[in-house]
Formats: sequence, C-alpha cells, structure tokens
Amino acid sequence: MNALTQEQWETLKKYRFHKEWSPAFKGEEASSFLDEEGMKAYLSERVALIGTEDLKVAASLFMKRYAFVAAMGLMAMTYWNKKLNLKPENLILIDGDKNGLWMPQFYIKDASVTEFTSHKEKEAFIQSVFREHLDKVIQVLKKTTKLSNLILWENIAVYVFWIYENDAFLLSEGMRKQRDEQFRQLLLDEHSQWFGRYHRNPLARYYSSKVNVEGVTENVRVRKTCCFSYRLENGEQYRCKTCPQTCRVKRT
Repeated sequence: MNALTQEQWETLKKYRFHKEWSPAFKGEEASSFLDEEGMKAYLSERVALIGTEDLKVAASLFMKRYAFVAAMGLMAMTYWNKKLNLKPENLILIDGDKNGLWMPQFYIKDASVTEFTSHKEKEAFIQSVFREHLDKVIQVLKKTTKLSNLILWENIAVYVFWIYENDAFLLSEGMRKQRDEQFRQLLLDEHSQWFGRYHRNPLARYYSSKVNVEGVTENVRVRKTCCFSYRLENGEQYRCKTCPQTCRVKRT
C-alpha cells in the first residue's frame, strides 16, 4: 500500500476529490446511481440546485460533473502511477456550489492507493472505471431520462482529452512520450471493450482537430453534441466556448 503525497491530495482537492470522509457527512453513495429509481430520485431532488426543471438537462449536467471520476482516475494513473479506489460504493457525493453552479464534491471513503506494476493492471483499472462504472451510470441515465448516450459520452470525453493534453500535469518532459502513448491506446477502436459493449470506441468519435473560432483566443475542439448548459437558469452565461450551436457559425 502507498499513500498519495499532500501535494497530490491538494491537486485532487482542487478538482473536488477529498479524503477526509466522515459518516456524519450527509451525502449520496455513488452506488445508488447504478439503479434507475435511485438515479431518478437523486436528479428529481436536485433539479432546482442544478438550475433546471428538465430531467434531460439535469442528467447532462450531472454527467459533466461526474466525469471527473474518469478524469481524476486517469490523471493519478498516468502522471503518478497511482491507483485510486473509484468503485461506486467507495464514493460519496455531497452537494456543493461554485460561482452559482451546482458542483458536487467527491469523498473517497477508502483513500488508500496502490502503485501500478504492469500495463495489464492499468488496462484492468481503465475497464473498472469505464466498463464497470461509468458506462453503467450512462445506461441508467439513458433509461431514466431518455437522454442520448452520445451527449453523455462526450461530456466524459472532453475531460479525458483535457487530462492528456494538459502539460501542466507532466512531472517531467520525459513523461510526455509515455503519456501520449497511453492516450493513443485509450482512443483505439480495438480497445472499445474497455468502455462497455461497444464496437467503436465511444471516446474516439469525439476526438478531432482543434480549430480557430472567432472570439476565442486559443484553438478549440468544437463539441459534436450540445451539453445543454445554455438551458440552465440564466444559462447563456454558462454556454460552453466549444458549443456546436455557436462555433459552427463563428468558425474561421
């Protein structure tokens, strides 16, 4: 067993992951999201917090927040070689707010970690995060709210891409080649089974070249689906800069 450093925990905390779990905290165990009734009850109780009356909008915003399970798991694996316990029964979500947006915090009950010793272990971990966890949540959301799983998968994909394209996470320049190879493997169609019962890789369909968009300083990867952020209360201020509804007409 190994522990994360204080600096590593500070990084996770920055992205809403905490280890100071107490049974006194009032939260929702993530295992309830694998059940249709549990998911519907959870979203129905939070539509006002999320800022909508539409369960489809709530479902999309939920997955945008929940996608950090994949993002933080992959970050710890790729840059620190550490395996977090991200099983649903080990995660508690507690409601939070940031700049007027619903922003739940994740608490890890068992915060112990192990180091990866082989590529096979990493493949097994990737499957545990996606095939055994996130894909099941997606299927429940799809059945509960009738929201397209294409939107749900892209909500995850944008944060996975951010993890592998953000040089700020590199601990050394020598890690770049290893990081990029891990990303390449993650996008191969031959690894579609890592994510669930798919013939095509559900992340790869969203990986495209970044383009110059009027009004945006850096090149961006325009989304293929809309996440519905603009449909929140006062939603135009929350519209993504990569929104397909606006970027298609602004692209230069």
